[in-house]
This record gives sequence, structure tokens and C-alpha cells, in this order.
Amino acid sequence: MRAPWKLLTGRGWALLLFGVLGCVAAIMLGQRDILWFAVALVLLPLVALVAVSRSGLRLKAERRVSPPRGVLGERLNGALTLTNKGSFPLAVLRFEESLPRELGRRPRFTMHTVKGTWRRTVNYPITGSARGRYTVGPLLVRAGDPFGLARLDRRFSSTTQVLVTPRVVPLSVMASAPGSGQTGDSTPRRIGLVGQDDVLIREYRDGDDVRRIHWRSTARRDELMVRREEQSWDPSLTLLLDSRTQAHAGSGPDSSFEWAVSAVASIARHMQRADYNLRIVDAAGVLIDTGGMDPASAEDGVLLALTDAALTPGDPDLQLATDTITLGKSGEMMIAVLGRLTHADVAAMRTMRASRSQGLAIVLDVDSFTARRFRATPEQIEEHQECLVQLAAGNWRVVPVRHPMGVEDAWRQLDQIGASL
Repeated sequence: MRAPWKLLTGRGWALLLFGVLGCVAAIMLGQRDILWFAVALVLLPLVALVAVSRSGLRLKAERRVSPPRGVLGERLNGALTLTNKGSFPLAVLRFEESLPRELGRRPRFTMHTVKGTWRRTVNYPITGSARGRYTVGPLLVRAGDPFGLARLDRRFSSTTQVLVTPRVVPLSVMASAPGSGQTGDSTPRRIGLVGQDDVLIREYRDGDDVRRIHWRSTARRDELMVRREEQSWDPSLTLLLDSRTQAHAGSGPDSSFEWAVSAVASIARHMQRADYNLRIVDAAGVLIDTGGMDPASAEDGVLLALTDAALTPGDPDLQLATDTITLGKSGEMMIAVLGRLTHADVAAMRTMRASRSQGLAIVLDVDSFTARRFRATPEQIEEHQECLVQLAAGNWRVVPVRHPMGVEDAWRQLDQIGASL
């Protein structure tokens, strides 16, 4: 604890100084009435020192955050339970919770009671305005007298960890993606990456090649049936999150990057529940690979990895992501959530697509996520539009997204494009 005289505020020192000077002057002038008044001025700061230094010596605080993990933009509830036993009751206790600005305003409240023993519970809101891991606390206690003559600050050591995770949107079953359903019939089986094609039979549809008619099945079912050859596949998926700073725009929960993180989290959750193994890659490399993890750990690991996902600083390209993806298994499905594109990005995406069974791309019009003065130049916008056409020509299934289109709408459009191919 600090030396007692250091607890005095400026007002306390001024009052003490005037009191001492008044005592000297009263004694020299022989003025008893002035002397009593000056003694009172001296005693007031001293009494404040005693009251403040003895306050909060047996103060206990317990903090609860419910739930300890929240979704971006969701409101959490913080609760502080304060217990005081036998402290000197003259001081006024002011409390301030240490709260990161991303979680809202710092709660401040005052407590004063003449009881020596008391218990109070104070609730306050917490709103996660940015993804990440945050520390709530420690609690600051400031004891002061009613006249503001002395002040003592104490800080508790206990803290509470709070996670703000990305938004996860429920997605519909994508019929055009192999094994992406949620029923037993569509649950994928690991049958290898290379092998003979599996021959499947389905009903004849207008436009089908008559050379693919399966006559044996047609005779047995008494309706035209055709062969549909589908390549053997592995229930593995690579998700690419475009984390380049220059590829995104906007700020806060409504930025294009937050939309991209939410999309990757939603797709990852959806595909994990369809028994896919995931590898999530951003511009800096692999975020997480769920191969070998049990389903519960994999789902939680993906959410935590995306909670920590951040924009890659500097001016990176997709070369590192390309190298990482092309070194992985071939034949698996790939889904990319991209920001603003350049011709170099299209070349990188074509390289990634070369060894993938399917390539799906959600491409954000990032200028729609920000104010007009922060948008790209006309040349950049034209280049981005050309890249969309080139991606589609490179056998990517492309869906452009403008704010405020939702993740579910973009996912549904991807399925509609696949069904029409």
C-alpha cells in the first residue's frame, strides 16, 4: 500500500495546508475561534485518510459472463457479485470494470452504505462488435471520502476470458455438390481419389445424349434410363478465405471481410455435418486442417480458428495460398470466398482449380460494403468484372455478391448454377 500522505487529493492537500497556516496565524494573533476552525480544517483530511485507507480491506468480487462465448453482434450479460465484510463504512466505493472497447462501454457504478457487511450484484451488458478473444477485468475499486479529500485505488487480479465468434448461418442442402446432404443416403464414403468411374442410373431427361441410354435398365423399368458417370471422390474440402487487406473494404461487423469469414464459417459447419474433412486456407497459409480430428473437436477447432482470422498485413497475393492448396490432395472439392480480384488472382485460381473435382467461388463486390469515397477506381472495377468472366470460363462456378445479400442466398445461387450445368 502507498504511504498514507500519497492518498490525499489536491483538494485534501489544499485543505490541510490552509488548516496548518490557519493554526499558525491563530496562535500568533491569539484568536481562539479561528484556531478551532483551523484545527477542523486539519482534521478533515486526516479523518478522510483513515476512512479511505481502511475501506475495502475485506472486499471480494466474483465475475460471471453468460454465455462466455458469443456471436458477433450478440449481447452477453456480465454480472459482478461484490461482498464486503467488516470494512470501515465511511468511504464511498466507486467501481470500474476493465472492458475492451470492442465489447462496449466500461461499466461504472458507485456504492456507499453504513453497513459493515453487505452483498450486491451488478449486471451490465456486453456486446461483441468485433471477432476475437478478449479479457474482461480486472475490476478497479476506488475508495474516496464524500468530500473528495483522499482517494485509494485497488485493482483485483481476477479476469474472465470472452470469445466473440463469427456469425454462422444455417445453409440448405446443396443438391449439386456430392455428399453435401444431411441424410444417410447422401453421406459420403471415402472411396479413394483415383479409381474406376462409378456408373449410376437415372431417369432420361430432355437433352440427354441417346448414346447414354442404359437399355437393360430401360427394359426392366419400362421407362428410359441413362447412364451418369461420376468420378470417384473423397469427402474432403478445401476452403479458401481471401484475407488480403487490399481485397476488402468496409469496417466493423458489416465489412466485406466479416461477411467472408461468416460465409466460410457457415459453409464449414454445413459441410462438417455432412461428414467432410476440411482444410481452411487464407493468404498466409493453413488456418486449420481437421483431418484426424473427432467431429466435435473439428467443429470447435474451425470456429476458434475463424475467430482468430484476421486480414493479412502488407500487400500479399494468392501465391502462398496457391502453393499450399496445390500441395494438398488432388480430386477434392474446393470453395473460395474472394474479395476484389485482379488478373494475377485469376491465374492463381486456375492453378488451384486444375486438380479439384469441383470449384465454387463466392466473389464479393467489396465496394458495396463501404462508402463511396473509399471505393475502387474505375480501372479496378473493370478489371474485377473481367476476372469474374475469366473465372467462370476457367470452370469455376461463380456467384457475385453485393451488400446486403446474405450467405444463405449466395449458397442457394451456387446450387442453382450447379444444377443448370
